[in-house]
Amino acid sequence: MNRLHLFFAGCLLVGSSMGLLSCAKDDVLTDYGISKIYMPQATNQSGGINNNYLIPKGTDSSTYNYAVNKTTQKIMVTLGVGLSGISRDGFAVDVKAYPDTIQQLLASKTLDSTTLLMPTSMYTLPSRVDVEPGNVAQTFPLTLDINQLKQSAYAGKKLAIAVGISNPSQYVINPTVAKTVVIVDVNELVIGPAIDVTSKYLTNSGGPFKAAGALVGNRWGTLSDWLVSPSVLSHQGVGGLASDGDGVTMNMESGWGSPAILNGKIYQTVSLPAGAYAFDPSPWVWQGTKDPAYVVVAPGMTELPDYKNVLTTAGVYASTFDKPRVTFRLTTASKVKLGLVVNYVQDQQGFKTKAVRLLNFPKSL
Repeated sequence: MNRLHLFFAGCLLVGSSMGLLSCAKDDVLTDYGISKIYMPQATNQSGGINNNYLIPKGTDSSTYNYAVNKTTQKIMVTLGVGLSGISRDGFAVDVKAYPDTIQQLLASKTLDSTTLLMPTSMYTLPSRVDVEPGNVAQTFPLTLDINQLKQSAYAGKKLAIAVGISNPSQYVINPTVAKTVVIVDVNELVIGPAIDVTSKYLTNSGGPFKAAGALVGNRWGTLSDWLVSPSVLSHQGVGGLASDGDGVTMNMESGWGSPAILNGKIYQTVSLPAGAYAFDPSPWVWQGTKDPAYVVVAPGMTELPDYKNVLTTAGVYASTFDKPRVTFRLTTASKVKLGLVVNYVQDQQGFKTKAVRLLNFPKSL
């Protein structure tokens, strides 16, 4: 590794809003050759493998690579410019976005299939950044609009934009680290990291599930601590729980000699403080549902809605079994009903799951 690369390794900022770190005193007295301007974020996450800069990164307020202003509903992603070598004469560079770079990466499938080009309406950049004499670096923000990030079209997606520097007032730009490919994981940024609060709020959440009473035929039972509708009790008066080679699971199953399950419900009521949450009964052990079925969250309601009303009842959060995680937000402490609602008309269908989870997202925007 040559001395210029060693300088970069010592000086690059590991993507935080704390700014660009300077080198030790003894280092700056060494002649590192020609000074070049670069973007530290272009290499400091991948180590030079690519120019990708993932948002969010960091573990606490001192290492996050973004800042949030909830008053203006903006996110400021920390980017920057730096200068190699010992010169401290100051300089300036132009800053702009390069959508064509992202389009090329998408066309070549260098970026994964969940990635979209970030729309120009979502972000703003300064047009020029000045580094004052006596300094070798300066940060600047890529500002994102929170309300646009929250649009349903971007849920579960990544949004990418390339930010680059050009037209230096003096010195030259290192072309290999002149662009940073900013990749925003929308769910991770908007919803935030999850904390599993299942055991705090739910009872009999699985792993394995517990039966309320004896099993019928050593196989079928009724779930302890969960409420079920009459149609779920389709195995000689019990239902909602199965014990077989897959373990003891939450279960609804019709056909194979058992009757249809019409407007079948399994649910539990919990008291939750204000915040952002997700209820998730997956991964399924078996998911053989043919008729549409729903994972349902009903805050502040006396009953889980009937099957025919799940998608039309105001205030209800629901998703089909193929995307079983339901995210929801409570503005005040509330009693919430969490469960599953099916209408098994077609023959031979059902599901099994070994556990359900309740997640909290304390850093949700």
